[in-house]
Amino acid sequence: MTDLWSSWIGGELRALDAAGLARRHLVAASTDGRTVRVSGRELLLAAGNGYLGLAHDPDVRDAAREALAACGTSALASRLVAGDHPLHHHLEQECADLVGMPCALVVGSGYLANLGLLQVLARDATVVSDQLNHASIVDGCRIAGPRAVRRYRHADADAATAELAAAAPSDRTLLVSESLFSVDGDLAPLAALCRAAVGGGALLVVDEAHALGVAGPTGRGGLELANRLGAADVVVGTFGKALGSYGAFVACSPELRALLVTRLRTGIYSTALPPAVLAAALAAVRKLRRTPELVQRLHERAEQLRGALQAAGYRLLGESWSPVVPLVVGDNEATLAAALRLREAGVLVGAMRPPTVPPGTARLRLSVSAAHSPEDVARIAEAVRRCVPQEHPR
Repeated sequence: MTDLWSSWIGGELRALDAAGLARRHLVAASTDGRTVRVSGRELLLAAGNGYLGLAHDPDVRDAAREALAACGTSALASRLVAGDHPLHHHLEQECADLVGMPCALVVGSGYLANLGLLQVLARDATVVSDQLNHASIVDGCRIAGPRAVRRYRHADADAATAELAAAAPSDRTLLVSESLFSVDGDLAPLAALCRAAVGGGALLVVDEAHALGVAGPTGRGGLELANRLGAADVVVGTFGKALGSYGAFVACSPELRALLVTRLRTGIYSTALPPAVLAAALAAVRKLRRTPELVQRLHERAEQLRGALQAAGYRLLGESWSPVVPLVVGDNEATLAAALRLREAGVLVGAMRPPTVPPGTARLRLSVSAAHSPEDVARIAEAVRRCVPQEHPR
C-alpha cells in the first residue's frame, strides 16, 4: 500500500472516531436467542432481530441438520447454473402463501433482494420513497438509474400521494416503503399507501423484513394488520429476522417473477443459498403458520418492556406491540457510553448512529424476543433505568 493510501485511510478512521461514528465488530454468540456470550460473560440479548426465537427452535434446527446431512454445505452454483434445489421451490410457495401473493423468488439476503429488485424496476422510472427507508432501498434507487427519486415525509401517505401526483403522466411510477421500520419501530400507513398507489397508477413495493412474524394477528406482516394482504404489487421478506434463518424472497406476479429470473443480477451472479439454510427457513415459515401464539407472546414481551420504560418516564417511539423499542439519546458519544454501561450491567443493546439515523438522533435500539421470559424483560427495563441518564426521559 502506498503512503498516499495509508495516509487517506488513517485520516478517515481518525475522523470517524472523532465524530463517534466508528464501527467495530463485537464477537458474540447466542445458544438460545435470549442470551449472548461476549468476552466470556453471558448477557441478556436485547439487540437482535430473532423476534420469535426460531433460530434455536428444535424443529428448525432438525430441518437444517437433515438437509445438511443429505445435501452438504453448499448449493455449489447459482440457481441458473446448477444450484436450483427443490427446496427453493417449496419455500417459495410457502412464502407466497404467507404474504397472500401468487408466487415468490428466493434470493440471498434482504439487501440483495431490494438492490436487485430496484435495479430491475426503477430504471427510467420515477420512484417515490419514504425518507426513512432502509439503506438497501436507498442504494437500489441510486444504482438503478431512475428518472427521479422523490422522498416523502416519513409515514405520511398524503405526502406520498402528492409526490405521485407530481410525476409526469407518462412516467412509470414506483411507490416503495418499509412496513415496520427497523430503527423507529413504527408502522407505515399501508392501507393509505395502497390507495395512493392505485390512485396514482404506481407499482407498490412493501418491504416486510421486520414485520413478518411480528405484525398482524398471525404474524403475516404489516399488510395483514392493515387488512391488505395481497394488495401490494411486490412484497419483500427476509428469513434472517423473525424466521430465524438467512436469505430473503420477493413475492409478486408470475410475470414479474419470470422477468426477475432473467434480470435480477444479485441472484443471477450469486451462489444460491445452501440447502440447510433453505430447509431451516422452510421449517420456520411452517412453524409460524402452525403456532401463531408465538406472535402473541412476542407482543406481550414488547408491551411489558414498553410499559416499564414509559412508567419510568422514558419517551419511546414506535407501536405498542413492536419488539423494536428505540430510546433516543441524541449525541453519538453519549449513546455509545450508555450502551457500554448497559453491557457492563449485563444487557447487550444496539447503539444506532448516523447514517443509520439522522444526525442528532442517535439512539439505543432495544429489542425483545418471544424467547425472553417476563423476568428477562424486567431485568432489561431495570438496567435501562439504572444506566441511561435521566436527562433523556419524558
